[in-house]
Amino acid sequence: MAVTVDPLATMECPRPDHVCASLADQFCSPNDLASPSTLALALGANLPSAVGPPFDTLRAVRPVLEQIIQEWLEEGLGLPSMDGRASGDLRYRWSPLFETDPVGGPADQPAYLNAVVVVDGALLEGMKPCESLALALLEQLLALEKRFGRDRQASPLRWGPRCLDLDLLAWGGLHVQHQVLTLPHPRLIERSFVVVPLAAALTVHAEPPRRISPHADWPE
Repeated sequence: MAVTVDPLATMECPRPDHVCASLADQFCSPNDLASPSTLALALGANLPSAVGPPFDTLRAVRPVLEQIIQEWLEEGLGLPSMDGRASGDLRYRWSPLFETDPVGGPADQPAYLNAVVVVDGALLEGMKPCESLALALLEQLLALEKRFGRDRQASPLRWGPRCLDLDLLAWGGLHVQHQVLTLPHPRLIERSFVVVPLAAALTVHAEPPRRISPHADWPE
């Protein structure tokens, strides 16, 4: 069970003919409450980096990641650089940090710290989601991982411990099937360490759903 540790403030998806049940489907479903260009990324760490333990790593990564997204958008839209200054046309909705047990990999690896950031706003809406731009962002994410000590090619162990893990979860209704990237993330709804922070980020500026009391006709 996830435990809150410390809060930190080329194809369009077709309109479904049925109710969308999964979070991945909801990213693909146009509605009045979510931008078609909403971007979601996941962060995690369970080994120390050059800046310290996982908490210090994720705290240090946060502003750098925002700057990378800003610069990626500016380049994609052909806008002049804002020199890293925050843009009022972008909103970053950060989840709290969660501590979770490892899924797969070596049995003796430490617990992870995980978070999700959801990005939307007018600036992001100006850029149509496409595979080439998604791959360009992924390249930036992998370079950021390497800056904090993780080299995926040098350490190819699947689900092994890492000092930083950055994953692109979804970008609007974009579907990508590429050798190095699948969107929406193929295991998005199978991982509580992604779903729980994602839900928290999506409701950070909204009233979360209210759980009702257990009912005899609705066993839990």
